[in-house]
Amino acid sequence: MKQITIKTLASLILLSAFAMPLAAQNNPTKAPETDKSTKASTSKKSTNANKNKNASNKANTSSNTNKSENTTTILSPTPETNTNVNNNNNPQIGSAITKPKWLVRSTLAYYDGDENDLVTAGLGFTPLSTTIVTPEVAIPTKPHFQERRQAKLNRYIDTKNGEGTLFGFRKQELTPLFDGKVTGTEITAVQREDGVGMLLQIPIDFNKNNPCIIVVPASDSDGILNAKDVQIRGLWGLRHNCAVVYNDKGLGNGIYDIEHKVGFTVWGDVKDSNILFSTSINNREQYIKKYPHRYAIKQLHSKQNAEARWGEHVLKSIEFAFYELNSMFSPNQKTIYNKDNTLVLVYGASDGGGAALKAGELDTQNMIDGIVAVNPQIQPNIDKSQITLKIGNTPQQKLAAKSIANYSAYGALYIPCAIPAIKPYKDDSYVPYADYFLYSQERCNALKKAKLLTKGTPEEALEKLHKNGWTPDMDIQLPYFYYTESIGLPYQYISAYGKYDVTENMCGFSVASTQQNPIYYSGKVAPLEEVSFEQVWGMANGHLPLWNGDNATILDLVENEDLNTPRREFYSSSQTKDTVDYGTKGSICVYKKSQEPRVNQGIKQVMASGNLHGIKTFIVHGRNNVKQLPDYTSRPYVALNSLVEGQQSQLRYIEVENASYLDGVAPFDNTLLPIDYYGEDAIEWLWANLTNEATLPVSQVVHTKPRGGKSGYAPQITDKNLKPIMQSPSRNDIIQKNDGKLILPN
Repeated sequence: MKQITIKTLASLILLSAFAMPLAAQNNPTKAPETDKSTKASTSKKSTNANKNKNASNKANTSSNTNKSENTTTILSPTPETNTNVNNNNNPQIGSAITKPKWLVRSTLAYYDGDENDLVTAGLGFTPLSTTIVTPEVAIPTKPHFQERRQAKLNRYIDTKNGEGTLFGFRKQELTPLFDGKVTGTEITAVQREDGVGMLLQIPIDFNKNNPCIIVVPASDSDGILNAKDVQIRGLWGLRHNCAVVYNDKGLGNGIYDIEHKVGFTVWGDVKDSNILFSTSINNREQYIKKYPHRYAIKQLHSKQNAEARWGEHVLKSIEFAFYELNSMFSPNQKTIYNKDNTLVLVYGASDGGGAALKAGELDTQNMIDGIVAVNPQIQPNIDKSQITLKIGNTPQQKLAAKSIANYSAYGALYIPCAIPAIKPYKDDSYVPYADYFLYSQERCNALKKAKLLTKGTPEEALEKLHKNGWTPDMDIQLPYFYYTESIGLPYQYISAYGKYDVTENMCGFSVASTQQNPIYYSGKVAPLEEVSFEQVWGMANGHLPLWNGDNATILDLVENEDLNTPRREFYSSSQTKDTVDYGTKGSICVYKKSQEPRVNQGIKQVMASGNLHGIKTFIVHGRNNVKQLPDYTSRPYVALNSLVEGQQSQLRYIEVENASYLDGVAPFDNTLLPIDYYGEDAIEWLWANLTNEATLPVSQVVHTKPRGGKSGYAPQITDKNLKPIMQSPSRNDIIQKNDGKLILPN
C-alpha cells in the first residue's frame, strides 16, 4: 500500500484538528506529499520538450494503482477579509507569492482515491460503465455536499461508443485496485466581482519538476463539476500529471427561487446570501401571486452578458492555479512556477471551446501554450471582412455573420414543422423522436398564417433550414435536437445579450418548475414536489430544460400566455385553445427579438477577433453539428484567423465527418461518432509537439465510417470507425486556408 509521507499525514491531521477557514489563513496549506527539496526550473518553456509523454502516463497509472487509507478533509468557506493585495498575473521566479485581490478561496479537500476521488466521486469507472448508478442519499430533500458532488459526477458511460477504450478512461490501464479513481487535492474559489466559480484539482503525482496546467472552461452553461469536463478533459490532464483548473465562465448553476428567496452557492449549498446569483423584484409578492413557482437564472437574468468576459474568466482561472500551486509547493513562500516554466493548455468544448479561443485572443502575456476548442460556440467578427468558403466542387460562397441567438431562433421556428419531411437513415424505419411531434402540421399552418411559409408544408420548412446552415446530413438529428433544446437554446442567449430582467418575461416566457412526473405529462407549471430545490443543483447543468429522465422536465421555460394554462412550449397552444402548435406565437417573438438593436448590441460585445497571437491551436468541429452550425462558428473563425494572422497563424482546423455535438450513443449510435475522441486526439498532438517537438498535423477533414445497424443496436465502435488525425493526410483531405479563404474537400 502506498505510504503517505509523515509530513503529509501531519498536515492532514492539523487540517482536521483545527478546521481553519482557508481564506483566513496567513500561510497557505501545503498539499499532500509536498517536497521542499523540489525546485522548479527557471528556464523557458522550451525545456518542457525534455518531458516524455509515455513515461508520464505510465508513471501516473502506476502511482494510482495502490491507494492510501481513506483521508478526506474539507474546509468550509468563510467571508474573505483581506482585499488590499496587488493583482500580479505574471509573478517572477523568486518574487513573493501574491494573492490576486479578486480571489475568494472557498474549500480544500483531499481525496484518497478510494472512498472518494477527483474524477468519479468514489464511484469508479466500472460501475459507471456497466449500469446506471443510483447513489444513496441519506436525506433526499437535504443532500449534503459529497452527495451533491457525487450526483454531478454520476453519469452512465456507454463504452460501445469508444469512451473507456479509445478516449477518456482507459480500461487497459485499470486494475482491480485502480478503477479510474484519482487521488489528489481539490480547491474551490470564486472570482469576486462576477461570482465566477473555479475548481483546481492537483493529482498526488503532480509533476513538480515539469509542471503543467490544463484549463477547462465549463461546457455549455454548466458549473464547475460538469461530468464530461471532469471525466474526459480533466481526466486527460490528471493522467498526464498536470493540475487541472475549471471555471464556470460566469454562468454555472445560478438558479434563484423567487418565492423563497434562496439560491445556490458555487458548491450547491442553498442559502439566501453569498450565492451565485440573486435578483431583486419590485412588488415581489404581486409578481409571485401572478406567476407562482417561478425562478430566475443567472445567464438569462443577471443582465451581465457573461459571455463578453469569458476569455478574462479563463485567464483569471490560470492566475488562480499559479497562486495555489506556488502556495502549495514553494519551500519559502517565493514564486517557483510561472508562465515561463509551466506548460499551460486550454481545453474546452461548445461554449467552453468559445471561451478557450477568447482567452487566446486576450492572452497578450503569453501564458497559454496551446488551445483545443471542440465544437466551439464562437461568433467571429466578419462584418467588415471578405470571408469565403468553398467545399469541393461547389461554387465559392461568402460566409455570413450569424450569432447562435439568431440561427438557433430560426431553427426553433421551422424545425417542428419540418419533421414529417425528414427521411429515416438507411436501414432504420423511423426517425428518432419524430413520433413525439403529433402536431407538426399545426405549426406549419400557424407559420403560413403568419406569412412565414407560402405553402405551409413540412418540405417547405425543411428547405428553409437547408438554406440557412443545416445540411441534409443533419436532418435526422432535428427532432431530438428540438425536443431536448427547444426554445430554451436561443432564449438563453437572446436574454443574456439583451440583458433582460426576470420581470420582463421576454416574449411571454418565464422560468418555472413543471410537472416532474412523466405520467400524463403536459409541461404544466407545478410546484417542486418530487424533486426538492436542494436536489436541483446536483441535477442541473445551467441550461433549460432541466430534465427528470427522458420525458419530464423539472425547470423549463413556460408560455405564460398559453390559451389553456402556462406550460412548456412543446405542449403549448397559441392559436387555438384545443390545438397544440408548439407555442408558435412565442417562437415568432423570440426570432424577432434576436434581431433587435438591444440584442445586437450584446452580440457585438461577444464577437471574436480571430487573433490568437500565434498560439498553437486546434479547432475540432463535427461536420454534422446541428447546434454549433459550422458555417457560423468554426469555419468563419478559421477563415478570419487566416486573414488576421496570416503566415503567423498556428491554427489547425480539423473537421470530422459523421460527428455532431452528441456523443454517438443511442438513438444516434448507428449514425454519429463521438467528437470527444478527436478533442483528445488533438490535445495529444499538442502535448507531443510541446513536450517532444513532434510535428503538428495540417488542417484536414477526417473521413469516418458510422457504426451502422439499427438505432440502439449499433456494433461496438472500433478504429475502423474513428480514423485518427493524420500527421500527413492525403492531399485530397487537406483543408486550405489563406487570406480569408477557406477551402474544404468534400
